Amino acid sequence: MKRGSHSSGVAEHEHVELHSAKHDHGVRPHARSVDSPSKGDPTYGKHDVKLSGLRKAVAESKRPLPVMFGDGSYPVDQSRPGKRQEFKALQARDFKTLYDILKGKVKDHGIQDDKTMIMERTIQIVAKLPHRSRLRDILTNVFIEQLWDSLEHPPLLYLDGPPEDSKLDAGRRDKLGNLKPVKYMYRTADGSYNNPLFPLRGAAKQPYARSVKPRHVALGALPDPSLVFDSVMGRREFKPHPNNVSSVLWHWATIIIHDLFWTDRQNSNISNTSAYLDLSPLYGSDQVMQNEVRSHVDGKLHPDAFADARLNIMPPGVCVLLVMFNRFHNHVAENLAAINENNRFPRPAEGDTEAAIKYDEDLFQTARLVTCGLYINITLVDYVRNIVNLNRTNTTWTLDPRQEAGAGAGTPKGAEIGTGNVNSAEFNLCYRWHSCISKEDTEWIDKAFTKKQLQHVLPKKETDKMAFQEFAEMGKTSTRERTFGGLKRDENTGKYNDDELVHIITGAVDSVAGSFGARNVPLSMKNVEVGGIKQAREWNVAGLNEFRKHFGLKPYDTFEEINPDTDVAEALRHLYQHPDNVELYPGLVAEDSKKPMSPGVGIAPTYTISRVVLSDAVCLVRGDRYYTIDYNPRNLTSWGFKEVEYDLDVNHGCVFYKLFLRAFPNHFKGNSVYAHYPMVTSAETKKILTNLGRHDQFDYQKPQLYKTPKDYTTQQDYVEYGEPFRRQVNVLSNRAAEHISKSENKYKVTWSNGFNRIMGTWNKYLSSSDNDYRKAQAWMDHELRKDNGQDNIKNFYFQITKKLINEKSYTLGYHNPDIPCEMQTHVDIIRDVGNMAHVHFASHVLNLPLKTKENPKGVFTEQEMYRVMSAVFDSVFLNSDPVKAFPLQQEAQRGLSELGAWLEKNAKTRSKLPVDRAPGSHLASYGSNLVKNLSKDGVSTHDITWNYILPTAVAMVPAQAQMSAQAVNYYLDHADLVMKIHHVAVQQQSRETDAELLGYALEGIRLAGGFISCREATVNETIVDERVVDGKVVQEHVRIQPGDRVSLTFTGMAGLDPTHFPDPQRVNPRRPLESYVHYGLAAHGYLGTSTTHAALIGMFRAVFQCERLERLRDQTKTEPERYIEQPQGIIKKLTRSVTSGHVLQRSDSHEEPQGIIQKVTSVASAHVLQRPGSREGVARTDGVSQYLTEDWGTLRPFPVSMKVRWRPT
Repeated sequence: MKRGSHSSGVAEHEHVELHSAKHDHGVRPHARSVDSPSKGDPTYGKHDVKLSGLRKAVAESKRPLPVMFGDGSYPVDQSRPGKRQEFKALQARDFKTLYDILKGKVKDHGIQDDKTMIMERTIQIVAKLPHRSRLRDILTNVFIEQLWDSLEHPPLLYLDGPPEDSKLDAGRRDKLGNLKPVKYMYRTADGSYNNPLFPLRGAAKQPYARSVKPRHVALGALPDPSLVFDSVMGRREFKPHPNNVSSVLWHWATIIIHDLFWTDRQNSNISNTSAYLDLSPLYGSDQVMQNEVRSHVDGKLHPDAFADARLNIMPPGVCVLLVMFNRFHNHVAENLAAINENNRFPRPAEGDTEAAIKYDEDLFQTARLVTCGLYINITLVDYVRNIVNLNRTNTTWTLDPRQEAGAGAGTPKGAEIGTGNVNSAEFNLCYRWHSCISKEDTEWIDKAFTKKQLQHVLPKKETDKMAFQEFAEMGKTSTRERTFGGLKRDENTGKYNDDELVHIITGAVDSVAGSFGARNVPLSMKNVEVGGIKQAREWNVAGLNEFRKHFGLKPYDTFEEINPDTDVAEALRHLYQHPDNVELYPGLVAEDSKKPMSPGVGIAPTYTISRVVLSDAVCLVRGDRYYTIDYNPRNLTSWGFKEVEYDLDVNHGCVFYKLFLRAFPNHFKGNSVYAHYPMVTSAETKKILTNLGRHDQFDYQKPQLYKTPKDYTTQQDYVEYGEPFRRQVNVLSNRAAEHISKSENKYKVTWSNGFNRIMGTWNKYLSSSDNDYRKAQAWMDHELRKDNGQDNIKNFYFQITKKLINEKSYTLGYHNPDIPCEMQTHVDIIRDVGNMAHVHFASHVLNLPLKTKENPKGVFTEQEMYRVMSAVFDSVFLNSDPVKAFPLQQEAQRGLSELGAWLEKNAKTRSKLPVDRAPGSHLASYGSNLVKNLSKDGVSTHDITWNYILPTAVAMVPAQAQMSAQAVNYYLDHADLVMKIHHVAVQQQSRETDAELLGYALEGIRLAGGFISCREATVNETIVDERVVDGKVVQEHVRIQPGDRVSLTFTGMAGLDPTHFPDPQRVNPRRPLESYVHYGLAAHGYLGTSTTHAALIGMFRAVFQCERLERLRDQTKTEPERYIEQPQGIIKKLTRSVTSGHVLQRSDSHEEPQGIIQKVTSVASAHVLQRPGSREGVARTDGVSQYLTEDWGTLRPFPVSMKVRWRPT
């Protein structure tokens, strides 16, 4: 046998590897032949064969006598084969394997391409090497280490909690007194089981740790704590923060501090809260506190309540932040229940108490995980970026301790994660940042807590011995009744007034914090500070220099190094005699503070604190299992994970705006600088954003309850309040829709405001009015209708839809005559066909740079073009979610900038060409001729692009795609109707079959409902709307004012009005076309009614020619009426009910004054995820739908995906 041709497959594999290691998308290039068994190979191990026979006898004859041991034995041979013997055993290709092993360790950081068979090749080398070879042992150890490191030891991820007879069960009782089993996927109330192997690590009511061993022999007699405060800590005059950091940052720090530390006054070595950032000020530090703050209904908290009474005596801004988190939690609980991902939160049957308790518990615990996710993301991005001054840069880097490391991330192995955490006494002292209390908060403290008041509250205690924590005695009332800052709760809802809360938090944004450093602690905090000094002495903590040395920082040799201020240094010298004697707590406060550095130093802390706080932040987060190992979409749900995640393309990851806008949707605009960057004063933020070139993206007006156009009486109002809030007015009936459709001058489709809002600068892009767009629309509609234009459109849609179905479909299944199985053809009828057909039409007509096989030089792929169009449409017209408004605007801006620049350049070229009158290029010539004709009229290419082409392009795609998708979706719930439409679609094209297909399409749109059209009112008038109440038509008078956003919501009466649609629940494809006047409005009349109809006919004919078309269903279900795992053949959506009239959501609203302000129905009560085959999917849903993306992580206004199948012909 030749060397290198072993049947074990080394050489053979290396030959195959060259051809198959890389291929497209994992598709096998050719069918593989059947493998035969490998043969025996004596080459491996031949260097391990021991001597035998005569050779062994000769070797043994040369041994000396065995005199070394008393038993006459020889010593064990410890010799190893030499390098020469090792190399002799290897072949040329084995050295390549050794190189690959080394490369994988060093360059690839442990990531292996298993298609190269590196593991098997390693085994082959080790098997060749001689016995006791050093290289064999090294390679074996590397192999074992790799296999060992592939798994956690011990594992920290578990499917469930411990048995219920655990010794740690004490205290885990719910409100009813029942024992609550530990679920490892949920946080416990007291923080236990964060590390399942050491369940008490970091739990509440456990001792503080000690970070530094005290070695220095301190002074026997330490200075009087009161004198220490007066000498180096107490404020002489307020020193504002040098970086204009706002009070909100310190309010946030206050929540973190109380989240981590709560010293037990009976035993000061114990902390009554956990050592994790689990938002315990909101949720409580034990089960009793948690039960008190929970409503125990639908996973929600009591309105505007928080568990920790210590925070009620903090400056009001701290409490407002907790109220905001309360509202965010309840928002999350509602949406988790509505989406009900994979039936994770099945609504219990009435009377099933056990199921109701589980339902509430699962919703609450999951909502807590999600809410804590936002809490930690704000802390790690917004808060930390300000700490290290990254907010003054455009970098996307931030210090996120959760960063993945090791083989999975393609980097060297990083620090451990999820091991737990224990807070230390020293860090309790490090987080007392009272120097930074603002002038306004100091005044509030002085008024709220005078010495007389303190003595009245706790008369048996000397006030100079008390710390703030003791004021928890003031909070013995229930969480629902507690108040703060002099505010009162609404008697009906239990909520605070939104206006008052917003006034407090915006005041905190514009309140400059104090600076770190000596002599800046408010005098009203003296009792607290003196108590802190005494507490540190009781804990026997190390001194300042010992603490610095522990963290690798240079110890201070002189008092002037501690603080260069002569008076402070002299005071320290007289108090402590030597720098080594300076106590930790006074030293941390009296140190010199760092000067701002961008980036590097943001909050300008004292030197020691700036270093150790970052260490603690890394340990707190990286050691928390719920922020590392268990922080994933499976535990938080896909929607929950996406709801709180940060996007580096939006504000460089900052997400504080999500908390503000969810809590106060009618006070903060989507781009309010107060919501996006509240940790620096608004004036300073404006300077920062101006320097960074991002100034025009934000609104700088101080938030308040939105002003409507009628509230603006002078020009000064626009200066003071900014752009007015456009009230949304819902119109439901066919009667009202028809009135609006005939009043084009009263109700306009406005593009200019929307486009300029997206692009950021008024009149930068749309230099003309919306009349220009209407002019282009009229011209385009006229051109598309002449010279058999409608037939061309119809044929185009038919051809492109058929083409997309053929290109995007795929065949699955296996045909076997002995098994009841058949081949099936599948396609995503929305994502890959319906949406894309409209993209192709717009691109074809307006010469958009679509990248296709026919046009490989295009700029945007089909999906990219659709995302740009839908993002712009949503931002201009819908903008329904205030939290998503700003990110959506950024997404739309990026796409529009690129597309607009290309189109403007292209328009300059086309404007110089003669008008195209070639008969064979009818559709493709429209865009070119539009450019040429406008150019002849003196319109600049800039205005042609931004006033004409882009609005028209955006208008052509999303709304049209939504209507066709909903119509197809409706019919897929009716197999008998699908067969009827199929029968029409396969017939030869004629005027009759076209009319019948159009009738079916319009009926499907009507009965599907769930879409809206938006207009802006220009007049004062009252219109008559109608709705159905108990089967009767009831008229309502709706007042319209200039500036109102009028939403024609095509649900309820608009589609089921028996006056316009006799027998409205029945599909009748032969109704008069005049009945569907409002569906032209639904598409905003962008293409004209006849063009829209032509598109529907062409698409319906192509789609329903597929034989036996049906949804892609779950084949494994034995009970068709139950879809526990919703199949891919369903449009995943949430439908929110709407009411006629004005909609103005207030978080504190509980009534409907004068019948005008209507509350939006909770999503939890809406129809959700309709199932095929059930009667729920037959009747239309009376509301406006939002659609889940394919990962179920985000809600969009347009359908995203629905897979269908049919029998191939």
